[in-house]
Amino acid sequence: MNERNTEYDPFAAIYDRYWGAEYHNQVFPVVDHLLFSCLPKGASLLDVCCGTGKFTALVKRHGFSVAGMDASAAMLAYARKNAPGVDFTLADVRSFSIARKFDGAYSIFESLNHLPDVPSLHSAFLRVREHLNPGALFLFDLNREDAFLAQWNQTDALVDSDTVWVTRSHYDEGRRLGVCEVTVFSSVEQNWKRSDFTLRQTCHDIDAVYDALSRAGFGSISLYDAADMGMDEYAGYARTFFRSTAS
Repeated sequence: MNERNTEYDPFAAIYDRYWGAEYHNQVFPVVDHLLFSCLPKGASLLDVCCGTGKFTALVKRHGFSVAGMDASAAMLAYARKNAPGVDFTLADVRSFSIARKFDGAYSIFESLNHLPDVPSLHSAFLRVREHLNPGALFLFDLNREDAFLAQWNQTDALVDSDTVWVTRSHYDEGRRLGVCEVTVFSSVEQNWKRSDFTLRQTCHDIDAVYDALSRAGFGSISLYDAADMGMDEYAGYARTFFRSTAS
């Protein structure tokens, strides 16, 4: 049993409030084209590493029977508010178990870049495969190294009336590891509270990901560049979508 990745627990409130809206707007047409359009309305879908559930809710509104899973209890607390009526499972993607199978699965917003190595990816792919009906599609995206070089060597900040956050990111080319140090100041009962935590992503080799998918029982693997699918130069920069079929 793998230990759950809890890095996003302290980030959940900031993530839910400030992160992802632009990406979700741009990624939905891509997921619709590569996955949803291949399924009948009412088909069952698994949102792998669903985060705070905003995209899950969007999928549900488009007529699909969707369930979600994530390793962060804090993220799922928001997901249950954002997507009421959806079943969510708290578990590590490398070892989760849900007592049902699905007609398709997806994982977006480079969630699988948070896995530390290819063996971890392979374990995740095996678990997803075991939850899919034969012939079901699995779609996910990953950041390539150019994205890490461009977007993980910078500092960003936001100042709001009750929240201030700063992110300082660095990409280690030798270790293929992106590290983001986050500092958050939150106003609580007229007092400011500081919290510090770290988020990490790994840049996975595309060929190794392809091989891990194959070994996990997926075939008909196709790769799509996000920019070619209509995403803009920031949200889609150096982002690859993998679509495969469960054998």
